[in-house]
Amino acid sequence: MTELSDNAIQSAAGDAQGPGPILEGLRVLDFSHQYSGALSASLLADLGASVIAVEHPVVAPIRTMLPRKGEQSIWWSVIQRGKRVITLNINTPRGRELAIELAREADVICENFRPGTLEKWGLGPADLTREGVTAVMLRISGFGQSGPLSQRPGFGTVAEAISGFAHLNGEPDGTPTFPSTTLADGVAATFGAFGVMAALWGRARNGPRTGVEVIDVALFEGMFRLIPTQIADYDQLGTAPVRPGNKLTSHGILRNLFQSGDGTWFVISAVGPAAIRRVLLAAEATDQVTRLDDGVMGTAPTNVVEFLDECDALVTAWAAKREWKVVDQLLSEADVVYQLIFDAADIAADAHYQARGDLIEVPDDVLGPVLMQGVVPKFPGRTHTVDHAGKPRGTDNLAVFAELGLDEAAIAALRDSGVI
Repeated sequence: MTELSDNAIQSAAGDAQGPGPILEGLRVLDFSHQYSGALSASLLADLGASVIAVEHPVVAPIRTMLPRKGEQSIWWSVIQRGKRVITLNINTPRGRELAIELAREADVICENFRPGTLEKWGLGPADLTREGVTAVMLRISGFGQSGPLSQRPGFGTVAEAISGFAHLNGEPDGTPTFPSTTLADGVAATFGAFGVMAALWGRARNGPRTGVEVIDVALFEGMFRLIPTQIADYDQLGTAPVRPGNKLTSHGILRNLFQSGDGTWFVISAVGPAAIRRVLLAAEATDQVTRLDDGVMGTAPTNVVEFLDECDALVTAWAAKREWKVVDQLLSEADVVYQLIFDAADIAADAHYQARGDLIEVPDDVLGPVLMQGVVPKFPGRTHTVDHAGKPRGTDNLAVFAELGLDEAAIAALRDSGVI
């Protein structure tokens, strides 16, 4: 396509019935075979984009991920929600031809193969440009499309290691610690979706562009970008930040994980004198309030850290002597920033999650209704729904390939030859 599809442009302006989903009419072709790229396309689908997910007829890494219910990966149900799902072996001559036909109809293409893979199959940006494709292409890979490490394979854990994130997590006297979920993939996916929208905005503002425009996202770069000062600290102070654990007094912040006398875990976070003062008032730390009011936070960094360490110890002792309901009441009355540590059961039962639409029940062809995350971000005045979870393999083959002009006999021949 030479520009955003007509449907996308018309939908952006709304209609007499009121505005539809914010990305209604946007056409996305998702070649992703791993979580990060698939999540980027999923974020676009959540906001109304029409997404076709292309799955290999046999090999699908996301479908192998645990947990599973029966033979169905719950990962697949969540990450492929809202998409049409087809099978297509794009590493075959006929598969490549069909992939190009699909790409000609797309505004956005998402992929997360190792750099050079699509080029090897004749489906790289230059190849697609020669075939008349004008979409923007999101390319997520471990180390990016350029640089000396670009050909190395990489998953999120490697990104968390090289970005400095793992080094900064864990207890000070313990080992580096990795997150328990796909953090780097999720961060890269979010940067990827942001990059897609930036590219589309640039095209809408500056006029049509010929060819495929690439958005290049390395898994490690998103994580690296989110860590505020590790490089600036090293550059300006000559120090490499170390693992602080849950306590962030080294940042000039009163933050830690605390436990009440009846064993309830909660976190307090206080940034700046006013917020710290509220914590100290709740904990009845009169002497520390006086020192705070006398300006201790504006003194030498060593003095600030020493003061905050004392405050941390006082809050720890104060909480340990009281039941959670008392701690909860006193912190709330003092307007402290704090939170009980939630697990999945807490989240599923929470009234605020429910009121915000952050818990939705999505139909699944295999599992039945599945409770999962709602759509983020919110657009007041617009309705965004997730009509279905990730579908069984090849569910939309007939419909999608029929749109390319193939009849049932041609589609059956493709299936018999292993192309779909």
